[in-house]
Amino acid sequence: MTRLALLLAFALLMGCATADPDPTGDDDDSTEAPFTCDGVTPEVTDLTPEQLAARIDAGEEFQLINVHVPYAGEIPGTDVHIPFTETADLEEHLDGDHAADAVLYCRTGPMSLQATADLVDLGYCRIYDLPAGMVGWEAAGYDLD
Repeated sequence: MTRLALLLAFALLMGCATADPDPTGDDDDSTEAPFTCDGVTPEVTDLTPEQLAARIDAGEEFQLINVHVPYAGEIPGTDVHIPFTETADLEEHLDGDHAADAVLYCRTGPMSLQATADLVDLGYCRIYDLPAGMVGWEAAGYDLD
């Protein structure tokens, strides 16, 4: 390829790279979450049983919520049992505070995964999941109430 052809190809590529990808001017691609808390994008953070136990032992302030259906016991210190399908009740318990610090768990993980995802979709920022659930809690040597 000649030098002129290379320059023309480069110019063409540069023109394509800087062209407005949305010529309509509508740049609202809204792939971000609807809320942020102090600049933090809502997402779920997983905790191990040991991490949760350390937070409980340290006296940290957070809501510990059992979302398992049907009720099958709970981790000591649990604040409330709300079925994973009752997102409105979860929101009410958190007082609509999108910066609320809450840990959700169920028996084996899938129900808390759904409940935490629902809260994050609603813009809650400090939502934690215990994916191992009560089964993992017990397997780590901790008791249930």
